[in-house]
Amino acid sequence: MTDLFSSFQASSKEEWIAILQKELKGESIDTLNKINRVEEITFPSYFHREDQKSQFSDPGLAPYTRGINSKNNDWTIATAFRVLDEKETNKQLISALMAGTDHLILEAVNSNSIDFGALLNEVGLSFIHTTFRAKSSEQITDFLTFVKDVAVLIEFDNNKELVNQSSKFTNPNAKIYHVDAAKVQQAGGTTWQELGIALAEGHDLLVQQMDQGVDVDTAAARIHFTLGIGSKYFFELSKIRAFRSTWAQIVSAYSPKHTCSLATTITAKTSFLNISLKDPYTNLLRQTTEAMSAVLSGIQHLNIQPYDWYSSKPNFEFTQRMATNISLLLKEESYLQIVADPAGGSYALDALTETIAERAWSTFQWIERTGGITNKDVIQQLEVEIAEKAAMRIQEIQTKTEKRIGMNIFPNPETVDNQWAELPKGWNNLKPLILEQVV
Repeated sequence: MTDLFSSFQASSKEEWIAILQKELKGESIDTLNKINRVEEITFPSYFHREDQKSQFSDPGLAPYTRGINSKNNDWTIATAFRVLDEKETNKQLISALMAGTDHLILEAVNSNSIDFGALLNEVGLSFIHTTFRAKSSEQITDFLTFVKDVAVLIEFDNNKELVNQSSKFTNPNAKIYHVDAAKVQQAGGTTWQELGIALAEGHDLLVQQMDQGVDVDTAAARIHFTLGIGSKYFFELSKIRAFRSTWAQIVSAYSPKHTCSLATTITAKTSFLNISLKDPYTNLLRQTTEAMSAVLSGIQHLNIQPYDWYSSKPNFEFTQRMATNISLLLKEESYLQIVADPAGGSYALDALTETIAERAWSTFQWIERTGGITNKDVIQQLEVEIAEKAAMRIQEIQTKTEKRIGMNIFPNPETVDNQWAELPKGWNNLKPLILEQVV
């Protein structure tokens, strides 16, 4: 078969730039350089193959920069439910499953015992994915006893407590330990701060397990990560790709027996940083682009949170359905689940991925070198640096350097009677940042 590309003459970078300068009609080519002041990254909007630093492996191959799947790009549609009344919540679960959800996130609102038989009545757990956000280790024990050997994800704020009780958790398919790096983004941190902390916390969990005699393959398989999704489309896409490669680098240092141990499970979750309650329907557009950046990067689970999840007057029947519909549209209308690594081949994204990975790795190295993620001085310094980035975001919104429709430009002419309720704290109890509140 004739090589298609041999029929076309390749253009050099100089020829490519000459064409760009002609199209710019006298403007400097520097106008195509996008500077993100908060991220401290300059991102040129044009690239040539000569700019490619290295060749990433194919999808499905270590270090999994281009995703862990080689045949498709599928993800689960995750919907969260607060468990208040087991029987009533069960009705909501069944309704959501019938509407297209295939991943249930069960969020305990307190540490009381939960009747999982009533909560999950007629729910085929082996046919879907399930995440349990627990408030106590006793709840986790009860949940794992109920689900038996079904694959599930556990989210709990005190991983150290779970490590100390690991002998109680015998489900081989449960990912017990969770790193919620989305809290860094919700506090106003950058992509590389989020990844640096995620790597450090994940590494700490890896070492804690191995110190108890668990082999690295088993230890890595028990950990899963949640990353936030922000408004900077290319940065968020590249961030997730960068995380996979850097996490693989950490695990590989311990010589696992299986290459698949270098791969990791990632849930991408929309935050409330850019959400507006005053102009609610713009959130559907924001969440759609945020979701696209996540699925194009190759995540396993997508949790689009209802934009009024923390509001005084929620309308979950509508907002949960809209969140589900976004994923359904990306699958059933755009077919983004079919092609492995749809963003592959972009020199610009490859370069941005490497830049974020380098920044994240430097942050991780500093954390490890200075005493680790549990060191008080390290935590204090990270808090200061994240707070500085949050202040920069606030300044950009207030000065309209960064524009948000419905927040600081083009306000909604209709008055919406809905207020923000208290959000969970950001990373290490930092104040969560909601840009709408600072306008």
